[in-house]
Amino acid sequence: MARVGAELRRQDFVEATVRVIAEHGVADATTRRIAAAAGSPLASLHYVFHTKDDLFYAVYESLFNMPQEAMEHLPPGTTPAETVAEVLRRLIEWFTANPEMARTQSELFLWTMRNKPELANRIYTTATEMTEKAIERAVGPRLDKAFLASVSRLLIQMTDGLLVAWFAHGDVERLKEETRTACRALALLVENH
Repeated sequence: MARVGAELRRQDFVEATVRVIAEHGVADATTRRIAAAAGSPLASLHYVFHTKDDLFYAVYESLFNMPQEAMEHLPPGTTPAETVAEVLRRLIEWFTANPEMARTQSELFLWTMRNKPELANRIYTTATEMTEKAIERAVGPRLDKAFLASVSRLLIQMTDGLLVAWFAHGDVERLKEETRTACRALALLVENH
């Protein structure tokens, strides 16, 4: 049997964790179930991730990076208001195309808030910083730092709210309409700053 590299095995475990959490929730995402979903021995999971917290944070890192890729290459020449609205639209579009990831992120974050508040704070801070950087990359220094931080937090809150509503009603067309409304509101806020 060929040996699988640690980095590849790590990614297998992250992907298996996303599937297990999306299907069973965090409470039932046991390491045994995750290892089985990855087609790997339980000992391999514990070798790659020493704790379940390490595994969950690795899932978050992948969830941070994937939507960020959707925000790359925003159209040049748009106003900051249009750009910020486009970031929100692209995030929702990415999560709509990746519903397992969306559900896992929400499930995992709610679990983390209840059970590991210090980790939840670290995750939220990282998400905010990454969103700020994506917006700043796209609009340049046209927004002052304090407002950029506020807009980034609001954008994350809107994304989370839109996703939770979508999980409840399950209607993609309704999500698209609600996203258009949220984008207009966000653009108006930035435009009038």
